[in-house]
Amino acid sequence: MVGQAEAIITGYLAGNNSVRNIIGIPLLQLPVSLAIGDMISYSNEMMNKENGNKLRFTFAGSIYFERMKEKGLYTIDKKNLYERVKRVGLLNIYDEKLI
Repeated sequence: MVGQAEAIITGYLAGNNSVRNIIGIPLLQLPVSLAIGDMISYSNEMMNKENGNKLRFTFAGSIYFERMKEKGLYTIDKKNLYERVKRVGLLNIYDEKLI
């Protein structure tokens, strides 16, 4: 993955999971019903294929942007995004104090 948004989102997830690992609670996995969960899953799958290390995945274009539209994950509708995150039980997940 490349890009600022992707780096921020995956970095935040990695940091949160580092704390979860240290204190012995289950790691957070983002579901594929959310764009970032699907992007992480899809890019990991594609990177393991021949020449996968040459592929680039971003929300702003390239391979993943087309997939996101095809799967119905692309939207700029804030209410839709809010409901999608709420439906999978991850609303305000990073607001939770872990330690």
